[in-house]
Amino acid sequence: MEPQPFSEALEIIAELMKHGAASHPDNDWVRRTPEYHIQRAQEHLRLWQEGDQRQNHIAHAATRLLMAVTLRELA
Repeated sequence: MEPQPFSEALEIIAELMKHGAASHPDNDWVRRTPEYHIQRAQEHLRLWQEGDQRQNHIAHAATRLLMAVTLRELA
């Protein structure tokens, strides 16, 4: 069975979270506000719109938005 595009996107986000957990073992993202993560997502989208190709900015923005959703649901 061929993977669904949404599943592939979630795998990309999972890899970003895995890398983040390795480089930030204290899970500091949970101590930030949802607003902080939304601002970081906006920054990634701005960089993507400007043509910056140093990172997968759309994936990073999506990850930050999922962090914001998670934190809002935990509140």
